[in-house]
Amino acid sequence: MADSRWPGSRPGTLRRQNAAARQRNAGPVRAAPRPRPVRLMIEAIDLRTDVVPIGLRPDGDLDVPAVGPVAWYDGSPAPGELGSAVLVGPVGAVFARLRLLRPGDLVEVERSDGGVVPFVVTGIALYPKDHFPGDRMQGPRDYPALTLMTCGSVDRPNLIVVARQV
Repeated sequence: MADSRWPGSRPGTLRRQNAAARQRNAGPVRAAPRPRPVRLMIEAIDLRTDVVPIGLRPDGDLDVPAVGPVAWYDGSPAPGELGSAVLVGPVGAVFARLRLLRPGDLVEVERSDGGVVPFVVTGIALYPKDHFPGDRMQGPRDYPALTLMTCGSVDRPNLIVVARQV
């Protein structure tokens, strides 16, 4: 039975009041950091490599390192989010064997939150530099997708591999 001398003294009332006060005093709620890709694994071509984030150069092109690991365009979704995460790499280095992939091959991306996102290759195509399909790579998708793209050679077309999360 509630004590009439103390308003709101029913069981649980104080706990709710304290919880509400803690929420008011906690400050703004911050979203968890967006998980980013940290490693790319493709068993079919014996590839395991780190992934680094990149942005755009002042001219609007991707700021892809000439050598080194695969790069994730941080203006694209993170692997596992709706839309197409874009990973790029030099054709003569880390992505030298990308052309050997076939539809159905498994591609895995490890994220900074420890999760591993699996994708299956659904398509592979070559595009001349002057007919680059940017809208096809990053066009609206209502499912998580992954686009792997070679770069770095002026005289060779870009190889683009598209995969869907499984």
